[in-house]
Amino acid sequence: MSRRLFEEIVTRTGLAPMIGPGTVQRALHAVGVSSPEHAQTHDYLRALPELRARMAIYLEPAAVEQRLRQIEAHLKHGSSG
Repeated sequence: MSRRLFEEIVTRTGLAPMIGPGTVQRALHAVGVSSPEHAQTHDYLRALPELRARMAIYLEPAAVEQRLRQIEAHLKHGSSG
C-alpha cells in the first residue's frame, strides 16, 4: 500500500516525472520518514507544508494550493493508511 500511496501522491502533485518522486520523498524526509515505503497517511499529512514549499518552486501558487487540496482530500477520504 505504501508504494501505491506514494505514487498516487506524486501523480497528484502535477510535477514532471523526473521531479515529482524526489520532491515528495524530500518532503517526507523533512518530517522524519526515511523511505516512502514506510510512509503512512499521517506522514503525508505532516509533510504537506514541506511539500507546499517544494511544489512552489515549480508551480504557480494557485496550482500549488489546488493540488494540495486534492492531495489532502485524497489522504483524508480516499485512502486507509
